[in-house]
Amino acid sequence: MYQMFPLLAISLIVFAILTLTGAVGGADMPWYDIEFVALPMVSGDTWHVTWGDVFLLASMGLLFVELLRSTKTGSESIMNHALSVVVFVVALLLFIIVEGFGNSVFFLFMSMTFLDFMAGFIVTTVTARRDLSVGGALPGA
Repeated sequence: MYQMFPLLAISLIVFAILTLTGAVGGADMPWYDIEFVALPMVSGDTWHVTWGDVFLLASMGLLFVELLRSTKTGSESIMNHALSVVVFVVALLLFIIVEGFGNSVFFLFMSMTFLDFMAGFIVTTVTARRDLSVGGALPGA
């Protein structure tokens, strides 16, 4: 069952809860613009890391795991790809329709959900084609 669940749905739920409740940033500043840490660099610059940056980094980690999982074949993998499409569609609708989701942080996350389902379908198709060609021609063909 856990193989079917798209991991980027976790990020989507976290973003939605933090954005819709407004519990962290308040009305004056959204949670993804709040500074997480300021790191002094050798060059003399200061790197200001926001919670939005941390969110995107964690989502990229989940995307990496999803891409690794997309190389597997089976009914769980197909269901995972179908649910990944649902996650993308929900993210797209939130981006277009719901206030608080029309920002660069969420756009980049939405792009990750698109890459997840596209890569999953492409990898599965290529893997299935390779498996079919290794098995030889179908009998009677």
